[in-house]
Amino acid sequence: MAVLCETKAGNSRIDATQLSTTSGFLMSLSSGEIWTLGLNASAGPTRCQRAIHSLLARARYATEDVESLYGSLAGIAARAHALRDVEAVEIASEIMLGLPVSTHAKNIAHYYQAFCLNERREFDAARETADQLLEEGLTSRLRSRVLLINGFSYFCAGQIEQSLPFYLEAGQIARHCDPAALVASLRQAAIIKTSIHGDHDEAAADLESLLPLAWQISRHDPEAYAATLNSYAVELAELGHVEQALNVVSRVRAFSSVVPEISETITELKSKLPTRKRSVVVIHRPTESLAARRANPNPANHHSGALVAWIISTAARGLTSYRALPAPSVRFGATITARNPAREPTKPRAP
Repeated sequence: MAVLCETKAGNSRIDATQLSTTSGFLMSLSSGEIWTLGLNASAGPTRCQRAIHSLLARARYATEDVESLYGSLAGIAARAHALRDVEAVEIASEIMLGLPVSTHAKNIAHYYQAFCLNERREFDAARETADQLLEEGLTSRLRSRVLLINGFSYFCAGQIEQSLPFYLEAGQIARHCDPAALVASLRQAAIIKTSIHGDHDEAAADLESLLPLAWQISRHDPEAYAATLNSYAVELAELGHVEQALNVVSRVRAFSSVVPEISETITELKSKLPTRKRSVVVIHRPTESLAARRANPNPANHHSGALVAWIISTAARGLTSYRALPAPSVRFGATITARNPAREPTKPRAP
């Protein structure tokens, strides 16, 4: 995305007086300040729009040249483009077109204008702007992005076969210069193959091979990564892997504001989930009531209960029937003689 912020080197510095005579968006006051024409400088509703207004508020003092101002606006437009903030891209590109900059810089602004037209579903106007840009001497990165605009306009208009050559050419150009455009072109080419030939296996394999590259650029272009995962989940669902597809697309649920198709995919996949079968254990209980069982006791149960009671009572009697032997009674004052077996006469032995 940062490539679209480049400007032609060597532009001369333009002060506030020159700017007031050439720009339709900025004017110089008698105090040397620069104000916007027809643009409210209050904070906008999105972060990119607030950045634009803050940048213009700082530029009031006319201490920076037009090229640096254009570079800042192009950076804001690139971030807003990645976040699909169409209104911020439109505001920034309009200001960029009003600045006295090089032809290449204006071509970048025209590209952003074509992007806004595409997002607003004005496909004929977007295609006309893109065709005019393709006649210019564009850089490789900018040309690949413009080709994507053309391909997207044909695809959304229902002319799917006409959009495929633009995506293929954009992928060939972007292969060595623009990873984000390469991911977008190959993703759309895989989707078109599915739409024309119905080959979901090949489309899923192509999208799966794009995931590492999409992850690498996700920090600068989250839309490319989220859209690739969403398309991959759709193909997995078509192959019957609904639960796996739901797990994949749930990882980028936070980017649903950037890629609205994510919410639609999650809702559709949840409706396709098979109903889970629950295990049921049947326990057979007697229909006889407790009062009936007491009135008509079972002889077997009565016998077993009596046996248990007899065992317990017998054990209890055994534990309590022990009595200690009585101690010998000795009268005080009686003579107690010690018996010494050695002094007693020996008894004659039997012959």
